[in-house]
Amino acid sequence: MKWFKKRRAEEMAKRPANRTLTEAELLARQAQAEAKEAQANAKTAPQANTASGGNRLRTSEEFRAEQREKQRAKRRRDNQIGGLVREVLSGEILAREALVRQVPFLLFVSFLTILYLALGYQTERILREKQRTQDLLEEAIAVEKTLRSEFESQLQQSQLERSTAALGLEQPVSPPIVIRAEE
Repeated sequence: MKWFKKRRAEEMAKRPANRTLTEAELLARQAQAEAKEAQANAKTAPQANTASGGNRLRTSEEFRAEQREKQRAKRRRDNQIGGLVREVLSGEILAREALVRQVPFLLFVSFLTILYLALGYQTERILREKQRTQDLLEEAIAVEKTLRSEFESQLQQSQLERSTAALGLEQPVSPPIVIRAEE
């Protein structure tokens, strides 16, 4: 903070002090003031003319013309939406300077919209593929469980007896004998 105050003080010291204006500078300032005053008078002059001219008698034709103009202005104000619709339908809105300047932005927004739609379609395609894969996996799991249960049922003692009987083999009734080999 001290640094800022010190720097500000240095800047103030470098500025030139008040000086006496030359005659040309005084005339320039006076001309600027007169120009501002003339502009202010020009803005208020039409109002003064109508105020002084408001007392004169108007013809009926002038009165009717004023009334028609007021009604037209009111209709224009009230019908701005209709004018906009008319401009859109006729294509005049596309030729406006403000719209022409916005074309790059509109193209950018259009690109983003198309990109958004494309990503949405791609996401839906991926989800459908994922669902299809899950259905195939569930089917494969069901087949595996069926095969496993059939295999386990074939390993039961009673199933083994039936399957070996078809081959002509019987289960031994006596326990096996251990044969010892001599060295």
